[in-house]
Amino acid sequence: MPQGSTGPYRVQVTICVVLIVVGVGVLAVPAAGEGRVLVPISDGHGLSAIDAVGASLLALAATWLEVLVIRRLPHLALPPRAVFGLGLLAGLGIGIVIASVFSGFFWWWFVGAAALGVVTLVLVALTVSR
Repeated sequence: MPQGSTGPYRVQVTICVVLIVVGVGVLAVPAAGEGRVLVPISDGHGLSAIDAVGASLLALAATWLEVLVIRRLPHLALPPRAVFGLGLLAGLGIGIVIASVFSGFFWWWFVGAAALGVVTLVLVALTVSR
């Protein structure tokens, strides 16, 4: 990739990060301020209108960020073990998040989100720096 093309990429990554922070902030609204649950998912989990806005922001920003990282992944020239390790950690994170929503251990979502966050931070930092 030409040297001058990292500027627009960094702007897009910055926009994604801002959207993610805003989405997390919207999802962090206490349950008392969210209103009624529109879609019950399980005990301890349900989707309110405010949750839908936060989740939409997160989904949009995370998808956009994933596309940006995937497009630049060949330029990283990561060894196969690193790619496997990051993929494994991301898969475990997604599995824990999904399992925490549909089971009785609903506070484990934080562990899965942290695993996904680590993978995202590593890949974004590598792609922005190269």
